[in-house]
Amino acid sequence: MVFLAGVYWPTKAQDWDAKAVETMIDVNLTGCARVMAAVVPGMVARNRGHVVITGSLSGFRGLPGAIGYGASKAGCMSLAESMHCDLRGTGVRVQLANPGFIRTRLTDKNDFKMPQIMEPEAAAEIMFAHMDRGGFSRSFPTPFQWVFRLSQFLPDALYYRLFGG
Repeated sequence: MVFLAGVYWPTKAQDWDAKAVETMIDVNLTGCARVMAAVVPGMVARNRGHVVITGSLSGFRGLPGAIGYGASKAGCMSLAESMHCDLRGTGVRVQLANPGFIRTRLTDKNDFKMPQIMEPEAAAEIMFAHMDRGGFSRSFPTPFQWVFRLSQFLPDALYYRLFGG
């Protein structure tokens, strides 16, 4: 089961749009939890299954204009990590994929430069390779994903100077 649903509207805290933020969290995170509730118990009972949850590079740390989206994807990432911990050693495999920018109707909403934006077909190839190869987590594209992964280790003052908008 691959959870790849998502909605997005660029939203800054100064322009808080409660409906947009709640919809992003409801579809992206709560929707993921609802789908997991529907499929994981059966997989556990059979001691067999494969779940892939789609997070995002934007889930690693807060970003400007990502109210709702970043938080919802961070929640998906944490959900996948918890499931991976709990289901290790069972027949249920859990994987997480964290893509960067992929050219879709969602990224069409952005009015900023999107480094290393990928075509959907290229992103799909990476997803399928990840699913075939195994391993828990795959963030892409490289080297863009390094920026997000390494940002977790930056002191807050430096991070917000670089990424604070």
